[in-house]
Amino acid sequence: MAKTLQSLVVVLGVAMWAGVLRADQTTPSPHLPKGWKFSLPAGDAAAGKEAVRKLECYSCHRIPTGDVPEARSSGGKGPDLVPAYSKLPREFLAEAIVRPHKYMSGTLEHYQGLEKVSSEMRDYSDLMSVRELLDTVEFLKHLGDTPPAKP
Repeated sequence: MAKTLQSLVVVLGVAMWAGVLRADQTTPSPHLPKGWKFSLPAGDAAAGKEAVRKLECYSCHRIPTGDVPEARSSGGKGPDLVPAYSKLPREFLAEAIVRPHKYMSGTLEHYQGLEKVSSEMRDYSDLMSVRELLDTVEFLKHLGDTPPAKP
């Protein structure tokens, strides 16, 4: 009787282990939902202006908006961040910050990189948080906004 009970426990243990293995094999693999596309969440434009100041983006870019220094101490290596940048997709603007100028927007005469087809802009992904990136992009998206009229 004890031997039969012991054999039954072994058989049940093997059966349970085999069930676990089968369950692992039948678990569906993760997949992308139909129509999925990455989109960058909106940030806070006012916080983005602070990030632009903190990172001293104005040392290479002229930023035509109030209370951000306009003088470029570096001699204007980067393009003016004109209101037209607000028309570019958030994802493009974010990529231009973390993968500087893989694709370039604007005319080449604004760039002083190698052979005027690249940029000297460094990768800022190690200097800013994800929140600062989102906020900086939001600031750029709002460059073309007209400030509300004062009464």
